[in-house]
Amino acid sequence: MDTFPPPHNQQSPQSARRDAHTQAAAAQAAPAAVTAATATPASVESSSVPNADSKENPEPSTQVLTSEELYHHLNLVSRSFAITIPFMKEPLRDQVALAYLLCRIVDTVEDDANAALNDKITWLSDISFLASDNFADEDVLTGLRVRALDLTKNGGSAPDDVKLLSDLDKAVHLLLTFDDEVKDIICHAVSILAQGMSSSLRRKREHEEINSLDDVDNYCYSVAGVVGEMLAELFCVADKKADKKELLELAVSFGEGLQLTNILRDRAKDEARGARFLPATEAEGVLEYVAITQGHLDDAISFICELSPTRSAGIRMFCLTNVAMAMTLLRQVSHNPMDPQCNYKISRSKVKRLFVLCRMAVRSNAALKTLAFVLSFGMKRQRRSARQLRDKVSLWDHYA
Repeated sequence: MDTFPPPHNQQSPQSARRDAHTQAAAAQAAPAAVTAATATPASVESSSVPNADSKENPEPSTQVLTSEELYHHLNLVSRSFAITIPFMKEPLRDQVALAYLLCRIVDTVEDDANAALNDKITWLSDISFLASDNFADEDVLTGLRVRALDLTKNGGSAPDDVKLLSDLDKAVHLLLTFDDEVKDIICHAVSILAQGMSSSLRRKREHEEINSLDDVDNYCYSVAGVVGEMLAELFCVADKKADKKELLELAVSFGEGLQLTNILRDRAKDEARGARFLPATEAEGVLEYVAITQGHLDDAISFICELSPTRSAGIRMFCLTNVAMAMTLLRQVSHNPMDPQCNYKISRSKVKRLFVLCRMAVRSNAALKTLAFVLSFGMKRQRRSARQLRDKVSLWDHYA
């Protein structure tokens, strides 16, 4: 996909007021010894990634990620979310953007190609524990940031992801300024996500491969289904009239649909780094997972239809554009399932057309379902019970 410009070129007065408020709130909450070290946040352009080999022990920071930095990072690490998250209103927009970046930080450490496996497992377990305690220990947070930079210093992660890692503490400080309900939801999700990734790496260490659909379901939950649950919870905070029970029942399937699309799209790249997330290796097996994925994306459409076309139009647009792009990529996979390069892409002009269609359909469930029918016309699908899937894999209501 082509590069897209950042969604925000300058701060709105509302964002500027919020940044001033969050900086003050963080400084007030920090220990006195730390507060004395607080400095004005550096500009995005002049910031650099700290040297993890430095002899100096970095002081804990009380700086808070600004709106400009938040969306600058988002545009660098995820162009698709950078252009879809702004469809939502504040404060939900900033909450989802930050939640994504925190999940991305965890994913960066888990995915680093050159970091020692045992060190990654330990780091993921440690950040899971800290997130479960709402990031209450500033010294531990600072240590996690330094260790993450050390783990990713050997070129196993993209430079933009490493730059994001360097702002881990600032991102957490922004999170701690959110309302308690929102903060608890995001911390809960990050904790489950990190622990799930740690468990996945432990299985890799023991040479346990993904050999069944159950294995796929459990993996997809740990990296995407829990994110679907987090978003459902955040959407229900934004719209108190939303049906949380119904959204949560569909959220895991929604997340698995998007994750399976990514897995099918990135098979060649994953195999090059020694990773395999599907048991299927032949065309017939790949096409079976294409059908399963299409069934999950159908559940994603049902999820969107549960949201109010009037109160939650921006949320519906955020969800629909991502599902529409996933359906478009999935069709490409179905046409050439064994492409050795997995060269599946959506052109910028195609993305623009999809956005226009989504805008036309987003405020009507009938129009939305018609669009989904057109985008998936002729695709085989395997429908599964979204409720049974969540009952099987979800930790959301059981993890502490």
